[in-house]
Amino acid sequence: MALVPTAVIAGTDGGTTDDPNRSEGDDTFLGDDRFESNASVDVVVRLEETTLVDVESGSAAEQHLEDHANETQAPLLEYAHETAGVDVRESFWVTNAVVLEVDTDRVDLEELEAIANVESVHRNFELPAPEPPAPQAAPESSPDRTTDAIDSLDVPAVWDEYDTRGGGVRVAVLDTGVDADHPDLELYTDDPSDPTSPGGWAAFDEDGEPIEGSTPHDAGTHGTHVSGTIAGGNASGTQLGVAPDVELLHGQVLTDEGATFAQVVAGLEWALEQDADVINLSLGTTGTYPELIDPVRHAVESDVVVVGAIGNDGPETSGSPGNVYEAVSVGAVDHDGEVAPFSGGERLERTAWEDTPGDWPDAYDVPTVVAPGVDIKSTVPAGYARQPGTSMATPHVTGTIALLSAIAPDSDPEDLEAALVETAQKPDGDHERASHYGHGIVDAKAAADAVAHPESTVDPAASEADNDERADSIAVSPHLGIGATAGGIGVAIAAFAWRRAR
Repeated sequence: MALVPTAVIAGTDGGTTDDPNRSEGDDTFLGDDRFESNASVDVVVRLEETTLVDVESGSAAEQHLEDHANETQAPLLEYAHETAGVDVRESFWVTNAVVLEVDTDRVDLEELEAIANVESVHRNFELPAPEPPAPQAAPESSPDRTTDAIDSLDVPAVWDEYDTRGGGVRVAVLDTGVDADHPDLELYTDDPSDPTSPGGWAAFDEDGEPIEGSTPHDAGTHGTHVSGTIAGGNASGTQLGVAPDVELLHGQVLTDEGATFAQVVAGLEWALEQDADVINLSLGTTGTYPELIDPVRHAVESDVVVVGAIGNDGPETSGSPGNVYEAVSVGAVDHDGEVAPFSGGERLERTAWEDTPGDWPDAYDVPTVVAPGVDIKSTVPAGYARQPGTSMATPHVTGTIALLSAIAPDSDPEDLEAALVETAQKPDGDHERASHYGHGIVDAKAAADAVAHPESTVDPAASEADNDERADSIAVSPHLGIGATAGGIGVAIAAFAWRRAR
């Protein structure tokens, strides 16, 4: 077994530490000669997954996943209980997996693959932490001011016409943590005396176990910055958040040491347990990582929108989990409407992945859409800072989806995504979807009109067919995805203006 190439976070400080050409994930499984033997190691045992085709979405899907995990994990858990040198660290149902600590001096790892229902074994691979930017004091501004990015998305028009700023919608950010004492941020809670109740905050260790007694904090600045773009207020004199009235949850899955696969999966599972409507993933790793397909896919099948950054390694690249077909992937544009040079985007062939779901298309383009992701002002612990990256673009899309959900609370993730992509603004004279900007720049007001008046919108199936004229069997993912690069979190960017035409 070998260590997975190190994953990274989409940010601002250059390239990645992993292999950008890594695609199939073969090096994560047993049999690789680079795996360290004669050591105690954490491994993730993946068991057979179930289908949700005949299961209703939402809580029914979650219960089905949990029941299936409990049943199929039983032989493995029994083996671990009876075998010296094998300890269970955590088990999951959002993907059918168990984290084990194995003493390889006493146990042959290949024994695990012989246990009933086990399909594969891989390392609990790591994602390094971003470099935090330096905070800066808030500039002088008028009380009614909003950020340029919010204005460009026409968000104030949504607030005014539909009288909502996201109230009643629950958004989970999985990141480095959050400064809950920041004057522009407030975590959701039913009990003001306990900021962690009933689910506004959680932190997870490297095995994916909840850290008991943890209270809200940011291991860096990234999570606070992302949270501010989604739900920030105007204490600085500038309105920072797209949807400031959402119920904000934050799961700390990244620390100053980075994150593991188990931490990210634990965060996804926790977000579902807390009834999140939208999950923001401004993190990831360049390449296609099949280990991340099932956690994202099952979250979406549970009626949750998963929004992810596409990554900061530039054209012809993308990052997982944002590039998973079911995710809504996001790229970044600058203030002049140009796709940022660092923004990822590419056409992904099905063969780029290993063991893909049967209903995936032969190929699809990422990102899904683009949004402002350069020089974005938001909150950081004890202050404010401007940051670029696809991680910064992603929360703009997450906040927009929260507004759409508030306007049309009965809409499912596919409806919300369809409204987002069908109303996205493309460059003048360009009507096709392209891998550098996806469907286009998000137009929050047009998308809001689409969910409020669905009878007047374009048929998504017809538009999908138009988008696919360039190649037979090429499908377009309606979802947003997230990728990552060393030094920070960001959103993939497309090459065209993001300012609305007036």
